[in-house]
Amino acid sequence: MKLEEIKDPKFLKKMTNEEIEALAKEIREFLIDKVSKTGGHLSSNLGVVELTLMLHKVFDAPKDKIIFDVSHQCYTHKILTGRARDFDKLRCFNGLSGFQKRSESKYDVYEGGHSSTSLSAALGFAVSRDLKKENYNIVAVIGDGSIGNGLCYEALNQIGEEKRKMIIILNDNNMSISKNVGAIHNHLDKIRSKKNYIDAKDKTKKVLNKIPVLGKLIYNIIKIIKGGIKKIYIKNGSIFEDFGLHYYGPINGHDLNELETYLTLAKKQKEPVIIHVITEKGKGYKYAENDTLGLWHGVGPFDKVTGKSLKKDDGKTSWSEVISDSLIRLMTKNLVVITPAMSVGSKLTKIQTLYKNNFIDVGMAEEHALVLASSLGLDGIIPFVSIYSSFMQRGYDEIVHDIARMSSHVIIGVDRCGIVGEDGETHQGVFDVTFLLPIPNIIISAPRNSVEATDLLKTAMNESSPFFIRYSKKKIDYVKEKPKLIEVGSWEQVTDGSQATLITYGDFVEEILPVVNKLKEENISVELVNARFLKPVDTKYLDKIKKKNKKVFIYEETMKIGGLGSYLNTQYNMNGIIYAIEDKFLLQGKRKEILKSLELDSLSIYNKIKEEIKRK
Repeated sequence: MKLEEIKDPKFLKKMTNEEIEALAKEIREFLIDKVSKTGGHLSSNLGVVELTLMLHKVFDAPKDKIIFDVSHQCYTHKILTGRARDFDKLRCFNGLSGFQKRSESKYDVYEGGHSSTSLSAALGFAVSRDLKKENYNIVAVIGDGSIGNGLCYEALNQIGEEKRKMIIILNDNNMSISKNVGAIHNHLDKIRSKKNYIDAKDKTKKVLNKIPVLGKLIYNIIKIIKGGIKKIYIKNGSIFEDFGLHYYGPINGHDLNELETYLTLAKKQKEPVIIHVITEKGKGYKYAENDTLGLWHGVGPFDKVTGKSLKKDDGKTSWSEVISDSLIRLMTKNLVVITPAMSVGSKLTKIQTLYKNNFIDVGMAEEHALVLASSLGLDGIIPFVSIYSSFMQRGYDEIVHDIARMSSHVIIGVDRCGIVGEDGETHQGVFDVTFLLPIPNIIISAPRNSVEATDLLKTAMNESSPFFIRYSKKKIDYVKEKPKLIEVGSWEQVTDGSQATLITYGDFVEEILPVVNKLKEENISVELVNARFLKPVDTKYLDKIKKKNKKVFIYEETMKIGGLGSYLNTQYNMNGIIYAIEDKFLLQGKRKEILKSLELDSLSIYNKIKEEIKRK
């Protein structure tokens, strides 16, 4: 069938499982083809094709609400709900979101982006449904990596207490982005490997595959075998039973008959149910199937035949690699690197290999990572926490309460700050400056280049206060020099200028430098200042700027409300003109496209400064 002609998933109810199996193969080929051109989350989507097909066959969306945790694995769901024709612009500017998006479709009833929200959201829908005396099913699909987050256990605690009808699908592929860690993962690993589970599967598989999928007979058979199935599997899921859930599994997430049987069984329950589904991440594409590091979790465009990236090597290095290499260069016995499941994304795998005793992966648990770091810092260890800007939002209370308040010597590498791009509004790192600036006792910095990054890291290790180093997803020229200390709070004059002062930091310093030089050629003299410390600021430099009585521009890749410009204007009476992000969420697209749409690209800033100076 032509996937682009699908309007809704109703057609699945008339299909045999043999026909759906053929459709699953077609969808996989479609996903590999489209993602190879646009980039996207490939492995996770290839792993849930059969599961998604059977969810839409058994349940009646959108009346029945299907919530995908994080929701980057919703590509098959998008195809089945009429959006296959839009995949040529997947994750593109003004194109199809890579996540569930309520504005895109009535079938997207909730929006994820960060992990572990689906169970709380599902319970919220269940409470609403029951208060309004409505009748529909609620299904939350969550991965084995996400379920290790504390938010899930807060939700499970309430779900077990409320006993409301809802279904949790634990999609267990033994990975989150990379390999999972922790006691919960180990518990699931034991369930997967138990001999009684394997023996029972062999004995029941033949029976389950013979169960008719239509008619009254299925209900009667399920009623008869329900008790038997529960006895076979129930002891495996004791941790979930302890929360008050009915547990079934593990089951084969690629066996359509088995999926249909258990989904139908769960649909009949009147209390919360969890179905433990084993899937293969990257199924159907050998390069993704063989990936143990998470390299195929999120990918850029690639050659689907060879699996090789189509991105040209420009000789540049990512900020994450610069920071990781700098950590290795500055490594001491009391430096500990901590990551919340982002060892691959933050380029920390080399540190993990070289310094096993100095590396901790806490899994998807940002709050835990930060509190863990706070006690290490108080006890004489120097913890470096590598955390994405958008994920750091989840640990705000821990930063305020457990790190800053006690002035623990924690270094936080704020990875992926600024406009991240194709992952869209849930991943843009544009809020951290706004929520960090008001916090006492902390140092906030942003390097302009690789040399300054290493110097700031050395400085952070030499300080005793909480120290934040912000860096983006961009690639830069990596230049190595002997690390040196930088005076905390000091700014750097990049160019001199008599008519105006332009204050900026991070990537924007190098990006705006050609603009300043171009203005100089037109006899417009602009002083460019690298505000490498956002807190504390260089008050001596600020006093010099104010005495010269020049126009001041503050240019930043963060929110205008509460950013450095706002801070300088309100606290230091700068009266600067602020060029920053207005009060709105940023959708997906390439960074350059988004900056241009916001009129924050270099050309727009050039025109704005030129106009303002001429106005004077």
